[in-house]
Amino acid sequence: MMGRERVLKALNLEEPDRVPLFDFLYEQRSFENVLGRKIAEVTPEVCVEGHKALGLDMMCVSPGPRKGWKNRVEGESMVDEWGIEYKLSPDLITLPWYVKGPISGPESLDGYEMPDPRAAGRLEFVEKVLRIVGEDMAVAASFPIGGPFTAASFLTGFEAFLKYLLAKPRFAQKLLDRVTSYCCEIGSLCVDSGVEIIFLNEDLGHVDGPFVSPTLFRASLRPHIEKLVRRMKGKGAIVLLHSDGNINLLLGDILEMGIQGLHPIERKASMDIGHIKRRFGGSMALIGNVDASSTLQWGTGEDIARQTLECIRSAAPGGGYVLASDHSIHPGIPGQNAKLMFETARHNGAYPYKALPS
Repeated sequence: MMGRERVLKALNLEEPDRVPLFDFLYEQRSFENVLGRKIAEVTPEVCVEGHKALGLDMMCVSPGPRKGWKNRVEGESMVDEWGIEYKLSPDLITLPWYVKGPISGPESLDGYEMPDPRAAGRLEFVEKVLRIVGEDMAVAASFPIGGPFTAASFLTGFEAFLKYLLAKPRFAQKLLDRVTSYCCEIGSLCVDSGVEIIFLNEDLGHVDGPFVSPTLFRASLRPHIEKLVRRMKGKGAIVLLHSDGNINLLLGDILEMGIQGLHPIERKASMDIGHIKRRFGGSMALIGNVDASSTLQWGTGEDIARQTLECIRSAAPGGGYVLASDHSIHPGIPGQNAKLMFETARHNGAYPYKALPS
């Protein structure tokens, strides 16, 4: 069975030939760790090569900047096409640090223009990956700066946006309307280009719980996320949610919004994949849960294999599970550790499922 078919079966809550494999892989140093060599940049070819080196069945990419765009760099400061300022990492390889967004308050919203989603070159990276991959892997697309809540937070600053939700709700809703419309358009363009899966990158919680109360989530954020999910599913896409943190209190809402798969089920945030499987496994695919913050970074081979098998044992029965870390293959994870996780799953995740010894 080819990777694409394997993933689609799992996301449709069926049993493929074995548990599919996936992870977020996007930082230059991560590709160097996996490939075992230095690279000048992450091109579509390198992106596919890195995912294939891990034996993955699915990869996720994102629309890029418009053709000819160059980020403005002055010293350690970088400003991207969205007008978001970042501080560059000293090695210029790992991701830069967020500094501030271009919208300083209600008075600056009307004069702000988002990047044109239809600009030339916007989908060039996505389209090249699709041509290279063929049937070997399923290709998902995520949003350039996140879903409605995440994008709005990047444009104003995270703490500022949380305050606006409470103190200036009309402004917050106006901004959410704009970013939701943008996500609907860019997501539709991705689907039109051949992407079958939309990864809604929308962090909703921290290690101890949701960023906002369930009541505020339902009143202020859920309508926008739900609109986006409906639009993407209306285009024929499968919609998955990526949200770090402890979002146990929101799982019912997530299912009701029409989300078809949940990632990454973060261990240190009290996300118990066995419990979630029992509650929602018949309605929503589960992706992830191997600890990327400690086990994959510093664990022994035995630690990594044991936790990988634990995830398979807890979530694979009956189908609807994709093996992945509980965040990403980030630069702190040695390439051999990532390969061991996936190799362990490849050899122990066959269907029809037979219970693994504990």
